[in-house]
Amino acid sequence: NFIPKLKDHILYWLWKLGVSYCDHVFMDEEHNSVIIPNYTICSVQTMQVHYTTYDLRCKYDTINPRTHTDVMVLSGETAPSHLYWYAHVLGIYHMETWINNEDQPLKHHLEVLWVRWMAPLQSHKSGMKHACLPKVAFIDESDPDSFGFLDPSQVIQGAHLIPAFAAGHGTSLLRYGTSLAHPGGELDDWESHYIGM
Repeated sequence: NFIPKLKDHILYWLWKLGVSYCDHVFMDEEHNSVIIPNYTICSVQTMQVHYTTYDLRCKYDTINPRTHTDVMVLSGETAPSHLYWYAHVLGIYHMETWINNEDQPLKHHLEVLWVRWMAPLQSHKSGMKHACLPKVAFIDESDPDSFGFLDPSQVIQGAHLIPAFAAGHGTSLLRYGTSLAHPGGELDDWESHYIGM
């Protein structure tokens, strides 16, 4: 579902729809209005995310789908249980797109991240009171939102995720085998990760 999800992302971006519209389903006519000339999508190896530290210094993280893959974004939920969402970056792309509306086609340059989403484990207690780091896990591949696209401008900074070694490897969230979604060419995933603070 790479191209349909990409077209959904392009339409969300062009119409400036917020997270409250994340379940909006675009019609085929709307998908067909998005033109990617010759389906030419350019891949790049790295992206820099600039941010300000707690002591007002300017820093940056270099995101690379092979080596430094995890990012954090603000949660779009109205009453979030956790302030941030986490994603594993699978690809960094840019492309020219045309939107064919009734008047005249409009050209846009678009940059996107293809990501595999992670979610906080609700059963895990964390924080100062419990003396434990927050824990996240990949979203099950059967969920239609487990993979998606992200606007690079939404990334706050890179995230340091530590595999929860005690939980071990598993295939409960993504089937066993070679996949771009398995970090580092592995055949399975760590079941969960701690969020380094």
